[in-house]
Amino acid sequence: MTVLTTTMAGRPERDATAFDWASVVAALSYAFQPIVQLRTGRCHGYEALLRGFERTGFANAGALLDAAESAGELATVENALHAKAVAAYRALSGWTEAKLFLNMDARLVGRPDSPWLSRGPAGPSKTGIVLELSESRPVGDGVALDAAVDRYRQSGAGIAIDDFGVGYSGLRTLYEARPDYVKIDRFFIAGIDGDARKRALVAAFAGHAHALGIQIVAEGIETATEFYTCRDLGCDLAQGFLIARPRLDLMALPGRYPVIEELNRRDRRQPTEAHRRLSEVIERLPPLRVDSRKTDLLDYFRRDGSAPVAPIVDEHDRPLGLIRERDLKRYVYSRFGGELLRNRGLGDRLDDLVIRSPVCDISTPLDRVIEAFSADSAADGIVIVEGGCYAGLLSGGGLLRLVHERNLAMAADQNPLTRLPGNAAILRHIEGALAEPSRGHVLAYLDFDNFKPFNDNFGFRQGDRAILMFSERLKAWTGSAGAAIDAEAFAGHIGGDDFFLGVSGGEEGDVLARLADLLARFRSDAESLYDAETRVSGGFLAKDRYGAMRRFPLLAASGVAVVIPPGSHGLTPDAINAAIADHKAAAKGAEDKLCVVRLG
Repeated sequence: MTVLTTTMAGRPERDATAFDWASVVAALSYAFQPIVQLRTGRCHGYEALLRGFERTGFANAGALLDAAESAGELATVENALHAKAVAAYRALSGWTEAKLFLNMDARLVGRPDSPWLSRGPAGPSKTGIVLELSESRPVGDGVALDAAVDRYRQSGAGIAIDDFGVGYSGLRTLYEARPDYVKIDRFFIAGIDGDARKRALVAAFAGHAHALGIQIVAEGIETATEFYTCRDLGCDLAQGFLIARPRLDLMALPGRYPVIEELNRRDRRQPTEAHRRLSEVIERLPPLRVDSRKTDLLDYFRRDGSAPVAPIVDEHDRPLGLIRERDLKRYVYSRFGGELLRNRGLGDRLDDLVIRSPVCDISTPLDRVIEAFSADSAADGIVIVEGGCYAGLLSGGGLLRLVHERNLAMAADQNPLTRLPGNAAILRHIEGALAEPSRGHVLAYLDFDNFKPFNDNFGFRQGDRAILMFSERLKAWTGSAGAAIDAEAFAGHIGGDDFFLGVSGGEEGDVLARLADLLARFRSDAESLYDAETRVSGGFLAKDRYGAMRRFPLLAASGVAVVIPPGSHGLTPDAINAAIADHKAAAKGAEDKLCVVRLG
């Protein structure tokens, strides 16, 4: 029997104490949605998602759990639901190859009746279970989250933060929970390929998370452009309709998802320089499985030339952390140390000796690898993964070599006067833009009008001042103006008075308007390079290239902006250079000093 009460709004609602909660749980079923490696398509795990609320009288999981909490049955219901999810999952062929992600109500964290603390719904073995703590609900007042999470970890469960970025405590939860995974909310993923602010936030967070040894899951990926963007920003895993919708009718769990393999195959960009160099520099230390015996660990460190750390992986070669040889000294050098390590009563797995370490994908840009090394936990090195699996360890010495090489390369390809990137970096930028057809790009060549007579007449010092003045305008443009139009901007110095500006994303009209404004502002800035009489006259006398004296206007800059709309394919850097060369004269003759050419 269902008992109805009347709310203050006069609408009937169910009395939570009157529910037969066992019948409610029995009416529900679970669908499973894959979480896959972005670079390989390999399935990492599945999230269990409740279905069948139309058979219960509840609109969704939140309404059901709120009612259960009101009735004092939240822990009972959550335990029963988790048991049902685990039973359904383990009935599928191939379940041992992937983790099961279970949503857990944050109000249960720290409570003695919380699931998965001692003998959880699936029995004593919790290997392969990841508990998702949603940011949509707060943890109870007075709960020491770090201590509570440690109890789940001791039971063998992993921890994920769900809905990150749109919940209650955000960074505080991240700090206290020290999760294994963070699932970035769909709000930040939707349209990320066309939103510079979202890309900046996700890229920054990915760098910080990897420094803490946390893997990033991009939730709700629905388009190929979102996939490529999230992958290139450093996200490790993906979940969303592009890969697969939640399914109730699974008989077996696929180990790989061809849609991701095909997307990676269609990406014609070559492996990054960071990928190549990391592959050469990392130490390919053999890993130990976490279920190895502790005596195997002693044998590992007794080998000739062994490293001071041992990488530890799970049964699928996914990294769990490191064990340091120095931490074993209390066993090795104590009178009964060997016997302690061999004592099965103290546990014979390696879990209790593993320390978390930063993890980076082998294609992670070098700047983010350096950022990961700044973490306190990175003193022993960074674990490098490829396709989610352990690939090797980057030591401090290896990182120093990479940093030294990068600094030398930057110094060799940087204009000594303006400190802007030079021709090699500009070419890489153009090639990168042409390889990213999902976004629109503006590639602009900018140079001064009549710079030689100005330089000859007023001296090289004034010429250098003019070049520095324009370079500072460019640097400011790539920061403030680029952010204002929601685009990414890159400035380079070709040489002399020739400059390059590349803009990806943003509205074409806004980009071109701000580019014209940049040229107008420099024209105004350049007036400070002349004496008052020359400014008033609006020009000066100087020799032209043929040695004849004639009058030249005050210094100005002009530009050819090559616009490449989204979806353009088949363009080459040579085509860009040809378009610029063909329209330089038109730019110098334009009233606003800007000529726009559309390709693609």
